[in-house]
Amino acid sequence: MSLRSVIAAAAWALCLPAAAEAAQCRGDPTSEALAWYERFCSRLTDTWKRGDHEILLSGYTWHLPWTYTRDKRKELEDLSWGAGYGRIAEDPNGDTHSVFGFAFRDSHGNAQLQVGYTWSRFWGPRDGLQGGLGYTVMIVQRPDIFDGVPFPAALPLFSLRYGQASLVSTFIPTVNGGVNNGSVIFLLGRYTFK
Repeated sequence: MSLRSVIAAAAWALCLPAAAEAAQCRGDPTSEALAWYERFCSRLTDTWKRGDHEILLSGYTWHLPWTYTRDKRKELEDLSWGAGYGRIAEDPNGDTHSVFGFAFRDSHGNAQLQVGYTWSRFWGPRDGLQGGLGYTVMIVQRPDIFDGVPFPAALPLFSLRYGQASLVSTFIPTVNGGVNNGSVIFLLGRYTFK
């Protein structure tokens, strides 16, 4: 990662608390769309203000072999080292809500930056191993997509959680068809400080 990428990642991370403090979550209660916005905005700011601290560490991506040529797979890096910070809150149902900022080295060796929100529902005893399903919505910045202009994305999440540690994976689908694009499984670890 270049110094420019590290500085950009730090700037994105610094925006999270400022955005949470400045958010005005007021919508028109007669408008369903604005009422939805108000609920979502309130969830984000409440998670940021009252959630526990968490760190995110990435390390591995798997490019599905049947969607990439052998030559292309040789060019791609499977180790996607990176780190992030977030705040995570558990609601009375045991569902988790997280707000995060994250930077990692993508398959091409470039910095990928993202800020976003996650929701997950877990099954199993809270004091044992739990499986979870959820989603993330985020703003992503990659130099090889849209010339580096940040864009929105939504992805599924699959989790295993034991105590305060979780292994989280997502599937990044092929969005424009063809070979050598998308169809990637991305793994990261998260640890919550209580």
